[in-house]
Amino acid sequence: MTKARDEVCGYPVIAQKYNPHNNGASNQKWNYMKSTKAFMAFHSTSLDKEITAANYAGVCTSSVTREEKVDQPGYYYLSPSGKKKAMLCLACGQSVRAEKGLEQLLPGLPFLCASASETQKPFSRGPFKVIDVAKTDLSSREAENTLSYYEEHLLSLRMKTCTQVVSHCGMAVTNQKAVKIIAYKNGDGYRNGKLIVAGTFPMLLTECTEQLGLARAASKIYTKDGTTISSLRNLVLWAMDESFIQRDSEEPKEEADPVGTKEIPVKSMKGNSRMKVKTKSSPKSVTSDSLDGIDPSLLTLILRNPIAIWVSCGEPFLSPNALKKAEKIEKQNWLKKDKILADLDVMKHKMRQLKGRRVAACQPATMVPNKSPVQLVVVEGGWTEQTQEEIKLLDLIRHTEAHLSEVQELQSKRNSLIAPKCIAFKQSNLYKQPNAKRVWIYLNGGRLEDGTYAWGKTISELLNDCSSRLKLAHPARALYTPDGEPIHSWDDVERDMVICVSTGRSFRTQRELKQLVEIRANYARICRQQGPQATDIMLSPSTKLHSLVPSRQPSSSLWCSPKIYFLLVCKHP
Repeated sequence: MTKARDEVCGYPVIAQKYNPHNNGASNQKWNYMKSTKAFMAFHSTSLDKEITAANYAGVCTSSVTREEKVDQPGYYYLSPSGKKKAMLCLACGQSVRAEKGLEQLLPGLPFLCASASETQKPFSRGPFKVIDVAKTDLSSREAENTLSYYEEHLLSLRMKTCTQVVSHCGMAVTNQKAVKIIAYKNGDGYRNGKLIVAGTFPMLLTECTEQLGLARAASKIYTKDGTTISSLRNLVLWAMDESFIQRDSEEPKEEADPVGTKEIPVKSMKGNSRMKVKTKSSPKSVTSDSLDGIDPSLLTLILRNPIAIWVSCGEPFLSPNALKKAEKIEKQNWLKKDKILADLDVMKHKMRQLKGRRVAACQPATMVPNKSPVQLVVVEGGWTEQTQEEIKLLDLIRHTEAHLSEVQELQSKRNSLIAPKCIAFKQSNLYKQPNAKRVWIYLNGGRLEDGTYAWGKTISELLNDCSSRLKLAHPARALYTPDGEPIHSWDDVERDMVICVSTGRSFRTQRELKQLVEIRANYARICRQQGPQATDIMLSPSTKLHSLVPSRQPSSSLWCSPKIYFLLVCKHP
């Protein structure tokens, strides 16, 4: 269609088969307005528009018409007895097309889809998987209410699945304390942490997957020392042990009493508190996520602050301390490199200033007498000769550039060796550069424009791909460059390289192949017009050629096959 106002291009025109039904074809009905000389699309009734939208969305039309027989496109099938005829709309017919032998309905026959009937048990849900068609009202007035009802129902089901926790005995755990957690992605160190409050371990994994934006579902959880956590109880117990260790390290070491009686109560108190936690958490009846059996005062103290964890999708643990140390070393290297570059720029600027002053002064050279008979006068100084300051500065610049190259080389080696086991697993196979190379191939003797792309990791794999891509009658056996040089090694193949593929023949250009076809056509034409004897020609050598023939030859006359002679004459007339 034509353009409208300032649009770059017009609108496409779609040709469809005419739908003779009264409903379900509102997209084919137009209204011509004489006043504006324009067409108005979808000029039809609201029922026709609703049925058309239902057909295109894959929704049963009985949820729109609500027990009203209408003329619409559909299918029908006969019962096993052959007496009853069940009619289905387009969406229901497409969903059961593989099960029943359906036939298309003729126009002018009003019907209601069989999915809305409660007697039709196999089609009570129609194209839906869970929702029943008879209980779903998607008409214009009730569509919004139906959508909001099912959204609320879906939200309530999600909340039930998130909050429901089943114990080993099959009983639900109700009174469960929530644990505050700061979750980091494995390999990110202490960056981009998310605060999560979870009451069960499955809920924790689900929240970590959603909050951290993981590509796959979270499956492993680690602490900062690399301990694998399998339940919230284990996480809380680990946090308690960590707090005891930290408290022991922070307490100042008191000087021992000569009698040795002051340290015993402190050690016994710490030992008793840890033993108290272990003994209370030992019964087998305690579930994996239950925090029962732990001292409430200790539990309140531990749950006051969030516990840091690192979430993984299955890859090994990457220590945040090692990553932090690697980043610190890399930052120091970059600062050192920046300082060397800044000093180098200052020295080069000073060198340009000294050279400019020397040239601008234009001081004449000094003539110094010399006793050598070869050169009686030596020219010293002048504006063309470098000063001692410039020479020293030039040596310093060369030394700094050499030092900079050493720092860069050391930095590249250190990047490959830093965090040896951590950095190696940081990138998965999904983000590695593939070894396969893509090249542009064309047939030997053909045009470059008629080629296509091919891929391979080796020469043999590339030849197999060339045979399938070019649809060759014989397998590809040789590769050439556009200049005719053969390719034998995979190292000679570069990415996006142009390669000529041959089935075994030598390299030919398009011009040579065309000339060979013309020669064969001329030979066949002469044989057809003048007979097969037209090319049987005897060659008699000249006197000079006769003298070159050895005496042991039985005859001086030479004969060649008609085809070979014709080729010789056509190539070298």
